[in-house]
Amino acid sequence: MTQKLLEMAGIGKDRLHLAWVSSAEAQRFTEVAVSVTESAKAQGKLDSKALKMELEAAEMTLDGETVRWLVGKEIKITSKGDVYGRKWDVETYEEILDDILEREFQKNLIYLAIKEGSASVRDISNKTGLELLRVSYLLADLEHTNRVEFTGMEDSKPAFAAL
Repeated sequence: MTQKLLEMAGIGKDRLHLAWVSSAEAQRFTEVAVSVTESAKAQGKLDSKALKMELEAAEMTLDGETVRWLVGKEIKITSKGDVYGRKWDVETYEEILDDILEREFQKNLIYLAIKEGSASVRDISNKTGLELLRVSYLLADLEHTNRVEFTGMEDSKPAFAAL
C-alpha cells in the first residue's frame, strides 16, 4: 500500500524496499542490502524540496483515520465478513482500499495547496496536477468534513480557504 502511495505521489514505488530476513540468513541479508544499495544509487537522490507537498500529503494519508481503519479491518472483513455477514474477497477489498487511498491522498494534496495559497479550483488544479472536475468533486467532500470552506467569489471564480 505504501508503495502504491509513493507511486501516486510521483516519488516512485521503488524507493521503498521491504524484505523479511531471519537472523540466520546472513547470505540473504547481504543480497538484500546489495540490491537496495544498487537501487538507491540507480535512482539518485530524492529531491525532497520539490516533492515537499506530495511527501506531506502521503504522510497525512497514512496517518489518516480512514486508511488506518480500513487496513485494520481487512483481515476481519475478508475472513469473517462485514457487519452484514458478507465475506469480501481480498482482491475486491484491496481494490476499494486502493481507490480510497488515492482519494484521501488527493484530498490531502488539495488541502495543502489551499494552505499554501491556492484559492481557486484552477489554481488548485495547477498546483496539484489534478483535473478540474476532480478538484471540484473533492473540494465538496473537504467542505463537508470541515477541512476547507468556500470564502466567496473572486473574479467570478469560487475561492476556498483551509480550516
